[in-house]
Order: sequence, then C-alpha cells, then structure tokens
Amino acid sequence: MNQIDFLVLIAVIGCLLAVGLFGRRKSETTHGYFLAGRELKWWQIGFSLFATNFSAAAIIGLTGAAYLTGIAIYNYEWVGIIAMVVFALVLASALRRSHVFTISQYLEERYGQIIKIAYSAFIIFLIIFIDMAAALYAGGMLLKEVFPFLSVNVIIFIIMLMVGAYSVLGGMSAIARTDVIQTLVIAVGAVLVSWFTFEAVGGWNAFLNQAPDGALTLIRPADDRAVPWTGLLTGVPILCAYFWLTNQNMVQWVLSARSESDARRGLMMAGFMKIAVLFIIVLPGVAAVSLFPGLSQPDRIYPTLLFELLPAGILGLVLAGFVAAIMASVDSTLHAASTIITMDFINRGGRELTSRQLVWAGRMITMIIICISAVWAPAIGNFGTLFEYVQGLLSYAVAPFVIVYLGGWFWDKANATGAKLALIFGIATAVSLGLFQQFALIDLHYLHVPLPVATVSLVGLVLGSVMFRKRALSVPDDRLLVRNFGGLTLADLGMASALTLLVIAQVVIFW
Repeated sequence: MNQIDFLVLIAVIGCLLAVGLFGRRKSETTHGYFLAGRELKWWQIGFSLFATNFSAAAIIGLTGAAYLTGIAIYNYEWVGIIAMVVFALVLASALRRSHVFTISQYLEERYGQIIKIAYSAFIIFLIIFIDMAAALYAGGMLLKEVFPFLSVNVIIFIIMLMVGAYSVLGGMSAIARTDVIQTLVIAVGAVLVSWFTFEAVGGWNAFLNQAPDGALTLIRPADDRAVPWTGLLTGVPILCAYFWLTNQNMVQWVLSARSESDARRGLMMAGFMKIAVLFIIVLPGVAAVSLFPGLSQPDRIYPTLLFELLPAGILGLVLAGFVAAIMASVDSTLHAASTIITMDFINRGGRELTSRQLVWAGRMITMIIICISAVWAPAIGNFGTLFEYVQGLLSYAVAPFVIVYLGGWFWDKANATGAKLALIFGIATAVSLGLFQQFALIDLHYLHVPLPVATVSLVGLVLGSVMFRKRALSVPDDRLLVRNFGGLTLADLGMASALTLLVIAQVVIFW
C-alpha cells in the first residue's frame, strides 16, 4: 500500500466522519434519537438496509465461503430477498401501526413482560457477540494487513471510536446520512474488486472453464458442507426470517420510515441491490480458486484479492469501501442494542425519565457496548471460519423467537403461556441437539437444526395457548395482529413482482 492509497483511505474516512458529526441535527427526543423522528425517506431506508446487511463480515464471510464451497452460499441471499418482499407486503404496515420502538415492546404488549425480557436479553447477546463482533473481527483482520505495526485489538478500538463518535451524538439520523455515502463507497469498491478479479482470470468464459466442478451450482447434494439442499429447505428460510423479520437491527429502519409506502419501497430497493451480491462478492470468491489455489484460511481470500490484484489508488478506494462496510454495520448494530436496552429496560426501571434523560442513557449504553464488543471480537478467530461462526450459532438460537414473534402476528389465540412454553421447549431442544453434536452422539449439519427446534417451539405455542386459554391476556386488538394488507399500491405490487421474478431467474440460471 503506497502513499496514494493511504491518502485516499484517510480522505474517504474523514468525509464519512464529517457527514456523521457536523451535518447532524440536535436529537434530544426519543423519536428523534432512536427512530430519526420517523422521517426517513424510502431511498434512505434502502441504502441503510443494504449498508447494514452488506457488512465487513458479510464481504469476507461470503467471499471465503464461496472460495471454499462455491456459490451455494448465495442461497442465504436470494431467500433473504424473498423474506424482504414478505416483510414489505405483509408485515411492514402492521408493525408501523403498532407504534413501538422495538420488537420486544411489541412482544410485551402481545404476551407480557417475561417474553419481552427474554427476547431483549437474547437479541442483545446476538447483537454484541455475533453481529457487531463479527464485523469488528473482519475489519481488524483486513486492516492488520494495512497497518502491520498495530495489533488487531488496537485497530478494533480505533474503529469503535470512529463509529461511536457520530452514533453516540447524532443517533439514527446521523447513521442514516452516513449510510448513503457508505453504500455508494461499498458498492464501488466491490465492483472494482470483481472487475480486477475477472480480468486476472481472463474474462467470463475463462472463469466458467476454470471454475471447480459444482462450484457454480446453487442446489447442492444432501452431504454438501455449505448448503445441502435439505438445509436449504429446513434451515435457511428460518434464519432469513429471523434476520429480516425479527432482528431489531433491520426492523428499526422500517420503524423509522416517514410512511408505510416509504418503508415498503425501502425494503424492496435494498432487495434489488442485494441481487448484485452474487456477481460482485460471491463469484469473485469462486474465481479466486484458480488465482490463489490452496489457501488454508478462506477468510483471507478477500484481503488477498485486494493486495495482490488492485493497482495504486484503486486499492485505497476499495479499502475505504471496506472500512465503510465496517462502519455501516457497526453503527446500526450499536444503535439497535442501545435502543433495546434504553427503551425496554432503563425506561421501565421504576421511575419516569424525560426524553433528554433517555437519550443520554442511550449514549452511555452505546459506549458500554463498544467496550464489550471490542474485547470479544478478537476471540472469534478461535471458532473456524467467520461465516460458519455466525450461521452455526444462529441456527441453534433463533428459531424459538421466530415462532413466538410470527405466531403473535398471525394467530390471535396465541397467548403468554403458549409463548413461554414455545421458548422453553425450543431452547431445550436446541441445547440438547448442541450437546448431542458436541459429544458426537449425532452428526448434524447446523442447517438441519432450525426446523426441528421451530417445530417443537410451535407445538409448545399451540399447546400452551389452547390448554391455558383462560389464563391468557386479553384478546389482542387489531394493532397487534396482521388482519389485512391495506395500503398496498399497484407500484408496490409491481416492484415486489419484478424483484421476485429476478430472484427466480437467478435461481433457475444457476440451478
């Protein structure tokens, strides 16, 4: 990395920090700080959703997984796009009309305080130890190549200071502003890496001829390491339902929209952008097999592509895009965790707090989370590949909460007792399967775990709700149920249809 690259990197990072810090409006109300005053336009939501999803962990994880196993890893992406369409058409309007800050607030109104506390504690754990820590680990690993005189811990600490500066002071509005620029820088960087990778291979036709057998096939055998076709049916949809429907990190952008139409169109805009991930992230990982065969650490393939293939100046821009990806995912994750802790715990602490006090509490919580995640992130290197670390943990953890959350929206007879049994049954099943796997009593791919856990959780929800109906809370009003799909326009339906058809075309082409 020469002086030109370094100057480009510093200039872009400086621009992002300036936008986040100096363009901010004063946010001293809870709606203003935590949900940007519910004033975000559809294109701001689209950029922010994409930037939050297209994290440093995703870039390194997807490229490394593609290098190791082929494009089967893209199954998470296209199923995720379908989940976004469902969110836009079915759940977005109902969620906004519930007038909540967090999903756990919805669960409290629907089931009671115990379920709310269980979800809040669960999601905070996932945000800190999976979402944020994975992004920081990925960033530290790559930037260590740029700044070899710094330790990974120091690099992670510097990243957290930069992101924390505008996240703590400006809240959701500052994050949304920076996400627009971050998305553009991320996309340009990813396109450049893809271009130079395919140039090095010799073009598209040469890439097709050199790709390993089966690497360009989405639907894989049942014993495939990455995404067996059975796991595609039993695991990936549940993981995508969690990520796009049940994860505060993503849902907060829909809650911040200025209208239901902006929320829907923002989701679908992000979906259209995600279609490009196959070409600018996944396929370059496959192409790298012929360029750099035999790498023992797949997570290092993206740094290798950068430092071996990119010319001066371009390297600095792409590195800036990578830093932007770190910042975009970390700032949204920080804010989601801060919102949950502040609105679900501190605001229920026994005395009334003013909006100003809640905002400052959110800022303090953000700084505490920064410290915890920065300490944990370096430990991820002990858990195998980054992608397997993230998806393996989520496969065991998320299914009970997906069942309780979606069951609350779509079944009016679901009650607090059923929700408690669903969590107890589901968590017990997940822990049991994990122990059986640990002690080699069974050999189970992690994508085969979510369906049995979800099934047992659903049984618990139904049994508890039917058998203990008399102990249920009052029947939920329409604000807490999906009763209709009102507000949809022909433009919304047209966008959803076009996006779905594009996804189907990709799957058919790469079958």
